[in-house]
Amino acid sequence: MKWNNKNERFVVFLDIMGFKDRVARTPMEKLYEQLVDFNTEIVNIIAKNKSEEVQLAQFSDSIVLFTNNSEKESLNNLSAILCEIMKEAIYRNIPLKGALAKGLIVCDMAKQLFFGQALIDAYLLEESVQFYGVAVHHTAEKDVVGMKEQYRDIKIPLKGGTVFHYTLVWWLNHQDRVKENLNNIRFHVSDSPRKYIDNTINVMS
Repeated sequence: MKWNNKNERFVVFLDIMGFKDRVARTPMEKLYEQLVDFNTEIVNIIAKNKSEEVQLAQFSDSIVLFTNNSEKESLNNLSAILCEIMKEAIYRNIPLKGALAKGLIVCDMAKQLFFGQALIDAYLLEESVQFYGVAVHHTAEKDVVGMKEQYRDIKIPLKGGTVFHYTLVWWLNHQDRVKENLNNIRFHVSDSPRKYIDNTINVMS
C-alpha cells in the first residue's frame, strides 16, 4: 500500500502522564528500557491488527498515530489499535491521555516531517483532557457517531469543566482489571495527579 504524505487523515495525539516525574525519579537506563519496551508493544499492536494504514511517531513523552486516509476502515483499525494501547499503558503503569482529530496533514515518515491543523487540534484538545482517556475533536465527531463499541457521548472532565464529549471507551469489558491497575498507580503519585485516577474511574462508571 502506498503511503500518502499529504492527505486528509485521522490523527491521535497521546501524552504519557507524569513523564517529568519519571525522568527525575527513574535511572536513565531503566526509563529508556521502559520506553523502548512500550514502543515495541505499540508496534506489535499495530502489526497484530495488520494495519498498514496506521503509522506511529514518538517524541519523548508524546505518541502520535496517523492514518493514511480518512476512510471508515482506517478509523475502525485506528480505534481498535488505540483501545489496546490505552489498556496496555494502564497495565504497564504508563497512563495516557489524548485526543483524536481529522483533517489535512503532511505526514512524511521518511523525513519525519509532520504538520497540519488537525495535528494542532488533537494536541490542544489533549492538553484539556483531565482523565486517562481519548476525547474526540469536533472535526472527527461525525465519523465516530454510531461506533458504540468504541466511542460514546459521555460526560468527561476537561479544563473548561465536565461536559458531554465523544470519547473512546477503551476500558469496555475490562473495567475490573483497569480499576485494579488504576488503584495501583495511586501508590506512585500524590496531590493533583490523583485526580486523573478519580476522574477516570468516574468516567468509567
